[in-house]
Amino acid sequence: MTNISRKFLAISDETEECLSALVFAAMRAKAVGAGLVILRCAETPGLGGWIGLDKDISQDAMDSARLKASRHADRVEGRVGVKAELVISEQDPVDAIRKQVDQDETIKALFLAAGAGRSPGPLVSRLAKGKRIATRPIAVTVIPGDLTDAQLDEIGGLAG
Repeated sequence: MTNISRKFLAISDETEECLSALVFAAMRAKAVGAGLVILRCAETPGLGGWIGLDKDISQDAMDSARLKASRHADRVEGRVGVKAELVISEQDPVDAIRKQVDQDETIKALFLAAGAGRSPGPLVSRLAKGKRIATRPIAVTVIPGDLTDAQLDEIGGLAG
């Protein structure tokens, strides 16, 4: 992506509701001419002391995370027409978000999905407790995880 002065950050994870946030972020990015960054964190359980095996497991986790993020990006691009920049991290999601926001001053907003069930999800819960998710001010938008495609289109600006 060239010369984009504003980007939106959304999280790819194992939850079903994350796709709602990814699609909504892409809709808003398209509407305002912003870029989209999809962040995916690889779960890399260390075995401690088994350096060679740890390295292999870590690489497998990163490859798996890259594949899953790419699948999400493909679905978003197919639905909205926005090509996303992918970022894969081995860090905890909150640390990875903070690092990405710190490294990329063009990120102006974070889009998160609320859990579709009883729990709002770990990242939304952290925000609800008043804990900062980034070291500099950025807008945070929480998308209900149980929206239908029609509802997403309506609030995202694609319905017409």
